[in-house]
Amino acid sequence: MACQPVEIMGVRVMAIDQHGLVEQVLAWVKEGAQRTVTYVNAHCLNLAVENSTYRQQLNNADLVYVDGIGAVWAGRMHGARGIHKVTGRNWITELCQKGEKDHLRMYLLGGAPGVSDQACQELTQRYPQLSIGGCADGYFQVKSEEQVLAEINANHIEVLLIGMGAPTQENWVTANRPYIQANVCWCVGALFDYLAGVEKPVPKWLERVGLEWAWRLKENPKGKWKRYCVGIPRFIGRVTWQWLTHRRTHA
Repeated sequence: MACQPVEIMGVRVMAIDQHGLVEQVLAWVKEGAQRTVTYVNAHCLNLAVENSTYRQQLNNADLVYVDGIGAVWAGRMHGARGIHKVTGRNWITELCQKGEKDHLRMYLLGGAPGVSDQACQELTQRYPQLSIGGCADGYFQVKSEEQVLAEINANHIEVLLIGMGAPTQENWVTANRPYIQANVCWCVGALFDYLAGVEKPVPKWLERVGLEWAWRLKENPKGKWKRYCVGIPRFIGRVTWQWLTHRRTHA
């Protein structure tokens, strides 16, 4: 399944929509392939500029999609007209609806203790034909890392969702991918918090106009002020500089 790549701040990103993303993941499952999927937004791209290890992990992934309006804007500035924002709370619905038909085997790893359990219960109630092969928190307090890896492989997991936040989740996948038999390792950020009701969903109208960051800042000013009040201007400056440099080089 072809998708158009574009480089944003040193990271190769795929211009793909939600349907294409889900179809690609399910195609890899059917092929029996082993792949890694992750995402970027403005915060992730700022981290990638400052952290070369994380940047390399993103570029080593098989598919990096966009989950943030800032990254969409940056991609379109660099000519990727088909780039779309793809959010976890939307693609999880399509993935599970399609996965029910084939009894897709999934595992949820990440979040604070109890969060992945709640997220697992929510998905099981919504999609009873989905096969959830287990869950564990991202601190390995209830189950050790060795127990989690053994459970994933024993249950023949096809899609492993890892929600630890960037770059912790990418670090974990890089260190453990050789020991994981799951077809697709998919880094999903705070998805489990939304499924479990820990984080309130952004109102749809704010999401449509690209102001979801303002909602998150309002909900958690202490934890998010630096990411948005410092990070957004820094991101705009970096993207603009890359665009101007590209224009001068290709003039």
